Amino acid sequence: MIWHFWADPLSKLEAQRLKSLHSDIIPKQALPLFQLPLPHKKSRITDLTFVALDFETSGLNFAEDKILSIGSVEIKQQAVLLSTAQHYYISDNDEIIKPETAIINHIRPEILTLGLSEKNCLQQLIPYLAGKIIISHCATIEKNFLKRALNLSSRQPLPLLFLDTMLLTKSMSEYWGKRETFCDLRLTEIRKQKGLPAYLAHNAVADAIATAELFLVLISDIFLDKTVTLEQLLKQQEIFY
Repeated sequence: MIWHFWADPLSKLEAQRLKSLHSDIIPKQALPLFQLPLPHKKSRITDLTFVALDFETSGLNFAEDKILSIGSVEIKQQAVLLSTAQHYYISDNDEIIKPETAIINHIRPEILTLGLSEKNCLQQLIPYLAGKIIISHCATIEKNFLKRALNLSSRQPLPLLFLDTMLLTKSMSEYWGKRETFCDLRLTEIRKQKGLPAYLAHNAVADAIATAELFLVLISDIFLDKTVTLEQLLKQQEIFY
């Protein structure tokens, strides 16, 4: 990686946001994401607000499967704010539950009936996420399911910046040169390797908190408690993007 020629994903996404805001018809529920600028790349991470975000879904087919539950928690000044934890179940997706995923996430139709409609859930979630930085483990899941739920077109960006704890883990020197088939990059396994306690896996809010904790450990391990900017984090992630 030659940093001088590093393609800045944040500046590119910000340009796409502005272009869409002034030229596209943006779905109403997605509009709050387009109305706020993205954080500046030179911002220190201690000055930023992060949201660890986790989706439990009916499967991994972005075109057909649905979001069943959403968990989130904030990180500020390198601390997980448990008082901000949120957990939503989506009531109108109960008919798409599959036996093979229900075994893993323990979400049954009767649980979802107590939740919110997807529309109401997004009306609460999207303004909350706007202007913040999202942290997920294997972030492509949350990114693609959220873009579809918001009915954004293929040419419209999802103007949220995602940091991926799986990619940050892979960027560390002990993973260099290893074939992916020999690396267990599950959230539970990486936490175990880092000395973090076991938790209730495949529960959206528990996974969000677990991801937030892992993120802080990774930042400490990678940057050795130095002052870190958003740009440095993005470059670190891009090593194995």
